[in-house]
Amino acid sequence: MKIKYINNIQLLFLTALLSCIGNMSTAQRNYTMYGLDNIPQAHVLNPAYKPNAKVFVSIPVLSNNSFGASNSGFSLNDLLTERPQDDSLNINPSNAIGKMSDRNFLTLETYNEVFAFGFRVKKNYFSFGVTNRLNSNFVYTKDLFTLITEGNGKSLLGKRASLDETGINLNSYLEYAVGFNREINDKLSVGGRVKFLSGMANVDTRETKLGLHTDATTFNLTFDGSATINTSGINSMYDSLAPEGYTPAENAASFKNFGIALDLGAQYKINDKISVSASLLDLGYITWKEDNSNFVLNEIDYRYEGIDLKEFLTDSTEAVFENLEDTLRKVFSGNENNDEYKSSLATRFYLNGSYQLTNKIQVAATLYNEILESRYRAAAIVSGSIQLKNWLTATLNYSQYARSFGNIGAGVSLRGGPVQFFVVTDNVLGFFAPTQSKNFHASFGINLMFGKPD
Repeated sequence: MKIKYINNIQLLFLTALLSCIGNMSTAQRNYTMYGLDNIPQAHVLNPAYKPNAKVFVSIPVLSNNSFGASNSGFSLNDLLTERPQDDSLNINPSNAIGKMSDRNFLTLETYNEVFAFGFRVKKNYFSFGVTNRLNSNFVYTKDLFTLITEGNGKSLLGKRASLDETGINLNSYLEYAVGFNREINDKLSVGGRVKFLSGMANVDTRETKLGLHTDATTFNLTFDGSATINTSGINSMYDSLAPEGYTPAENAASFKNFGIALDLGAQYKINDKISVSASLLDLGYITWKEDNSNFVLNEIDYRYEGIDLKEFLTDSTEAVFENLEDTLRKVFSGNENNDEYKSSLATRFYLNGSYQLTNKIQVAATLYNEILESRYRAAAIVSGSIQLKNWLTATLNYSQYARSFGNIGAGVSLRGGPVQFFVVTDNVLGFFAPTQSKNFHASFGINLMFGKPD
C-alpha cells in the first residue's frame, strides 16, 4: 500500500493570482491616441505624425503617462459570483475556467515620459524623448488554473495537465529616442525613431514544456518537460547574498544592459478625403549582462508512485522524506549560470485608413498587431473623431482585443494658448465597471506648444 501526497498550495496560488488581477489598475495599446494625430505623443505611435505646432516641450512628470492591463482569460465577474440571499461574493473558479481558452495571457504596461521636445524646420520635424518603460506578459494555460483551483483529482484525472508555454516575459528599461520625419511631397510623409535602451530588469521565460499526468486508476503522477528562465536585475529581490542597497534603477543611465530599437512610420493622402498610414514600433532587443541569473531545468520524465507504507512505518518519518527530497532533487535537476543573453521587445505595427466625412468629422479603421517571442496578437478598431474648434478635438472608438468585444475608447485634447492637455482611454468601461472588464487603459499629459506650422 502506498500513500500519495501533494502539498496543498492551491489557496496560495489563487491568492497570488487574484492579487495580480486586482492590481490591474495600471498593455499599452493606445488605439485611441493613434487617432489624435494633433498631439505630440501620437508621434510615438507613428513617427510620420507631427504636432500642430512649430515647437513642443513636454512638462516633466505631467507629460505622457500611460497605464494599461489586459487579461484575456476572464474578468473578475467571471471569477466572483454574487449570492442572491445576502449579496456576498463567492469564488467560482469553474465559471472562470469556462471562459478561458487553452492559452491565456495577463499583460501589464506602464509608459512614463520623463522629458520630450520636438521642433519643425521647414518640411522636417526633429524630436527627442526620454521614457521609463515597463512591459510584462504572463502566459498561463487553462490547465494551470484548473490545477491550482481544484487540484489534480477532478477534471484533470486521467489527463495530462499542460503547462506548456507558461511563463513570464518582463522588460524594464529607460528609453532614449531620437526621431525625424519629413514631408516628401503634399501626399507622403515618412519618419523614423532610433531608440537607445538601458535595461534595468528582465525576466525571460524560454522553451517551457511542462506537464503533469495523473493515472485514473493508480493515481500515479508523471512529470515531464523542461524549462529555461533568464533573469537580470532581480537578484536583490530574493538573494540574501546580493549587494546590499542595490536596485535595478542603478542601471537606468549606465547602459550596462544595452539595447537598440527602431520605429518606422508613413502617412499617405490618396486624395482630399482618403488617407492611409502605417507604423512599425519597437523592432529591437536588449543585451543583458549585469546581475544575471539564468536557470535551466533539465529534461524531466519522472513517475511518482507515492510513499511506501511499510517504509513509512519502519523508518523514521524524517528519513523517508529526506530520501524523497534527494530523489526529487535529482529528477528536477538543473543548472544556473550568469551568462549574458538577449531579449527581444514586443514589436507592434499599426495599419490605418481614414475618410474625411466633413471638414470637422473623420472616420477610420485600424488594425493593431503585436509579436512577442513568436506569439502573435491582433486587434481591430473603428473610430470617429471631430475637431470642433482649433483648441478642441475629440475621438470615440470601438475595439476588439484579448477575446473582449465590449471596449469603447474615448479621448479629448484641449489647448489654451501654449498649453495642451489630453486624456485618452481604450476602454471607458474599465473606469465605471472594472470587475466586468478584461482591459484597462488610460493615458494623460500636458504639453507646451509654440507657433503655428508653416
